[in-house]
Amino acid sequence: MSLTLGTRIDLDEHWMIEHCDPVSMAGWFVLVLKRHARALHELTDDEWRSFGAWMPRITRAMHSVTGCEVEYLVQFAEGPGFAHVHVHLMARGHEWPEGLRGPRVFGAFGAGPLVDADEQTRLVEALRAALA
Repeated sequence: MSLTLGTRIDLDEHWMIEHCDPVSMAGWFVLVLKRHARALHELTDDEWRSFGAWMPRITRAMHSVTGCEVEYLVQFAEGPGFAHVHVHLMARGHEWPEGLRGPRVFGAFGAGPLVDADEQTRLVEALRAALA
């Protein structure tokens, strides 16, 4: 299972962002470290500075693109095949069901109906424009 369908934004030399796949909630992005690191303590100072600089820009762009009520930020990197630093950034909308809010959001991972490739691409391109 992949985390994305491939439409991505290369933010800088350290990070890229994509729409998560397969998920049933539109606006679920994944910020991925470009080099391999298994855990957050392995990040360099430059990677942390870059991460910190991108967070306000990304969350504001997510809000602009989706109209979300709040943004979630989650990093586990422990699933089979996903032992790589990546951060889930979810634009939690007003319409999200109560049963998928907070830590229950991962109930939308791999559960349908899924956000299709065209919608994922549209959201990534809208995010790209908002970040420009």
